[in-house]
Amino acid sequence: MTETKRFGYKKPKYRYGNSIRDYFTGNSWDHTEPAYRVGPHVWNVGGNDDVAVYLLDTGEGLMLIDSGYEQSVYLVVDRIYSIGFKPQDIRKILLSHWHGDHTQGARLLQELAGGREKCEIWLSREDEAMHQKTAMNTKPFSVLPYEVTNFYDDNTPVKMGRFTIRTKLCPGHTLGVTSFFFEDTDEETGETVRMAMHGGMGTGTMYPGSAMGKSEEVTPEIAFRFVKDCLEMAEWPVDINMSSHLNQTNVDENMPEDLNNWRWFIADYSWHDMLVNRAEDVMEKYPEQYPDFKWTVPNIQ
Repeated sequence: MTETKRFGYKKPKYRYGNSIRDYFTGNSWDHTEPAYRVGPHVWNVGGNDDVAVYLLDTGEGLMLIDSGYEQSVYLVVDRIYSIGFKPQDIRKILLSHWHGDHTQGARLLQELAGGREKCEIWLSREDEAMHQKTAMNTKPFSVLPYEVTNFYDDNTPVKMGRFTIRTKLCPGHTLGVTSFFFEDTDEETGETVRMAMHGGMGTGTMYPGSAMGKSEEVTPEIAFRFVKDCLEMAEWPVDINMSSHLNQTNVDENMPEDLNNWRWFIADYSWHDMLVNRAEDVMEKYPEQYPDFKWTVPNIQ
């Protein structure tokens, strides 16, 4: 009997990001989500059905992975309070890449936490270059001014409290996409889970002739590296796949009844399937490079 997989990549629907662009007709309030727990000390507090903002309770302050839209900051703040934490305790904001849907909230959340003296903002050097190059350009995503205080070094993990986070540069969606890998332990049971978030699964910038890809300086060689990296990383053991957008694992249609039940998200196939699916989406667009291509992990319907 074939196992039914709960999580899989689904093409984006009309979601929060679309609704805030359709200012007068989008009804963004129809695209909100509650905070939900994805690990023993990890929650998604993004508050919408589009882009995730992960909160890590380090025991020595809070860490965020990504910061969401400017328009969704009020949702992030509300969700942080709803699970018993305070945005004033945020000490690090780790940005996966420079696009506005992940970075627009960084400056506002940093200010709520007490400014750059109390809250760091991290980004890759590659994407900081793109951030500065396009700082005055409001398309496709406007970005509130923010100052990067720290850069990732894949040889040096980001450490805070109970967490040691390994980073990996994963160019493709942008030149400086960063992915995150760490373990989290439930003190009550002693159970440890391996968690990961790939920083940029959007493949459109890698399509041949993509205007956005051209503006991002993404070349076919970068696309081929993305494929190679994804297929290699797909074999890495990951228990809980923290998708940066909810559609990447179809989470918004598969919420647990108990939003505190983080074990719902344990699925050792999810990380593998997401990365292979996104690699195959790129491979399909380059038949000369991948003449024997066949889908093995298609999108879910």
